[in-house]
Amino acid sequence: MKVKRKLLSSCQSIRGNYRKKNQDRALCMTAGSKDGMFAVACVCDGIGSFEMSELASKLVTDGVRNWFLNMEGRFHTLSQKDLQDDMEETLYELNELVCEYQEGHRVTIGCTMSLLLLLDMKYFIFHVGDSRVCVVEDGIHQLTVDEVVQKKSEGKIQSYLSNYIGKTRNLWLNKSEGVLHKGNLFMLGTDGLFKNLRYEDVDALRTKLRSQKEIEAVNNWIVQLVTARGERDNISCILLYVL
Repeated sequence: MKVKRKLLSSCQSIRGNYRKKNQDRALCMTAGSKDGMFAVACVCDGIGSFEMSELASKLVTDGVRNWFLNMEGRFHTLSQKDLQDDMEETLYELNELVCEYQEGHRVTIGCTMSLLLLLDMKYFIFHVGDSRVCVVEDGIHQLTVDEVVQKKSEGKIQSYLSNYIGKTRNLWLNKSEGVLHKGNLFMLGTDGLFKNLRYEDVDALRTKLRSQKEIEAVNNWIVQLVTARGERDNISCILLYVL
């Protein structure tokens, strides 16, 4: 017998107070029903040194949206393995699409991507770059690894992305999975979210997540808090709470 869980979610992405445009894109879609839980959340952060990288973020999140809409009416007829494999293949195709766009338009674009797929009582993560998927428990535990390298430049240590969508047609896609539990609070965000966010900011808020209105209020508060602390980057935040 399947355990039925309710899922609350909230998603937002803002330009912030300093950037001229928002190169982030954030997407969260859910289809919980009597057939089980089905949801996907995805954040992408355009590579800032490439002027038009919001196009890469949009190509990826639009593709994930189309995948979800195509699967929404039949996810209960497919195995988890089939859905995982189809999602993975779609992400490889979207990377190919970004590479083709670069070649066809003679521009350089790219983005990070962190994606969380919920299927019944399991979660699956697909990850490229340094955006993050975290779970909030007795701390903000990062479930992804920042794919960066550090190099010395002009006497200073600088961090550079070692992996991103559009870097190469031979995409390196990192994957992991786990079991969902009641009370799980997942947080997805681009790097603009996490630089000025602390565990104590969100810990007490978990007890307030009992309705859609409440999770949206919490998400708004988090984004406003990070903004007030002077974050200069775009800010994207997705929250998913398992009741």
